[in-house]
Amino acid sequence: METPDFSSVLSDSSRSLADYTAAMIGTDETLFRKVLELAYQQKSPISMRAARVADFCCERHPELIRPYLVDLVKNLPELKDMSVKRVFMHILIRHSWVEDDEAMGRLVDTLFKWMMDDAQAVAIKVYAIAILENIIKVVPDLKGEMIVVLEEAVPNWESSALQYRGRKLIKRLRKGKRTHEVE
Repeated sequence: METPDFSSVLSDSSRSLADYTAAMIGTDETLFRKVLELAYQQKSPISMRAARVADFCCERHPELIRPYLVDLVKNLPELKDMSVKRVFMHILIRHSWVEDDEAMGRLVDTLFKWMMDDAQAVAIKVYAIAILENIIKVVPDLKGEMIVVLEEAVPNWESSALQYRGRKLIKRLRKGKRTHEVE
């Protein structure tokens, strides 16, 4: 089978075309890698379309992203295209744990930084919180740092919905932290 030219295939941003392309890729690791490479090029709008297809592929076949998680995490801070960044973070919500300590540390640092950064979109902050919540399930020692960062960041967030979510999470983390310390 000839490798499709995803730049041509992704001629629009319709859901049906994204679904069709993800179905075309299926479990083919080579095609998945091609669509990821296109997303990393950060050429709007094709990179966003490719990232979205990669996300759909990961929903259907989670094993496809495993070999690329470290690269995704390492490239995440360098992404300038907010759409691609959001989609990659959406993938990381489902695949928050990276089996490389250096990459994992970089991911956690990046997410904490973005939670504090007023220039980041609300969606980026929401996704950062969700990913960190997943990581904290595996590394509960991060709860204290998460509480400190949230306490500092929440009052500065412009979105009242995001502030509410942050305050609610602080309460939940504190409750969980006390429970854990008593044991």
